[in-house]
Amino acid sequence: MAQTQNTGQITRRDFLKIIATSVATAAITSAIMYSGLSGIFKEGSKRYTDTQTPYTSTPEPKTEIVTITKTTTYTQPPVTKTETETVTKTVTKTETVTETKTETLTKPSPTTTTTTTVQSPRTLEELLFGNSNLEFTVLEILDAKIVGDNAILSVESRYTRNKAVIEIPLRYLSRGDINIANIFSRVKEYNSYNKGNYSVYFVLGRANVNKAIELDDKWILPASNIYYNIIISDKDVYNIVETLKKGKALALMPMSEDGPYPYSVWGGSNQLKNDYNSDSIIIVYQNGQQVNEAKNAIKLASYILGKPNDKNPTSYGILHVDTVATVDYKGKYENGAPIFTVKDYKGTIILFIPDKGNPYVSD
Repeated sequence: MAQTQNTGQITRRDFLKIIATSVATAAITSAIMYSGLSGIFKEGSKRYTDTQTPYTSTPEPKTEIVTITKTTTYTQPPVTKTETETVTKTVTKTETVTETKTETLTKPSPTTTTTTTVQSPRTLEELLFGNSNLEFTVLEILDAKIVGDNAILSVESRYTRNKAVIEIPLRYLSRGDINIANIFSRVKEYNSYNKGNYSVYFVLGRANVNKAIELDDKWILPASNIYYNIIISDKDVYNIVETLKKGKALALMPMSEDGPYPYSVWGGSNQLKNDYNSDSIIIVYQNGQQVNEAKNAIKLASYILGKPNDKNPTSYGILHVDTVATVDYKGKYENGAPIFTVKDYKGTIILFIPDKGNPYVSD
């Protein structure tokens, strides 16, 4: 058997193995290197981007969406109106702002109108007396004028406060040259000159007033069938007339001549002269104020008659100055005149005495 010697030569087969091995090794190495370098590059790129070129986002244009919701609530009464307005704004994609606006308006309660029908008085009696049981009423004369043969009076009831225009024949409201129209005008003049507070009143009894007829906005009184007085006073006429009518007081007729005693004047009385057989009496008042009231009424009556400074205007029989009071008899004066002291003083009035007519009260 022949022996084979290794001479250091590489066979073709071995060479090819070596080449194949080298190629494989190189391929593996290249793959490994590529893979590592690639990872390093990518990681580095990421760091570079974060640190060197900061990311800046450009916001999109703001988009605003507005939603308005109104809620109206009414409550009765009063009416309360509540309005709620909701505004929703959307800014970009992440910001939402909600605004709530509330307005409360209070309106007054609805006006309720109640209509009450009041029946107007149908007769003069209803107009002046109302639904009362009064036996008489006091009418203040607001104006007086003469039209032909009639007196036209504008009056106001002191009880009902209703006003009326009444017509009555002039002869029932006049005596001689004195009538209701010039009485009314002269009282106004006297008040103006002397700062007085006198009024002229038409005192009307209830009897037969319902027979008055309304014509052309005037009430025509049945003059011959009614009972009335014309009284001038600055006092409560109703109480004075009621006292006289019921006989609870007397009518004393003072003069302006002073009597022999303090607060006294000379006078007369239709109601006392027959009992004491004397035309003259002495009236003793309680104080100076009562004396002044009597003398002022005398002065006014004299002025109306056109006889200023007359001490006894009552003597003419047209205007009677009457002090209405209860009295006590105190005896006789040296000339025989009875003396009366005033006990319960009601006031001093002027009573007009016309040519015709039925007086409600007399003195």
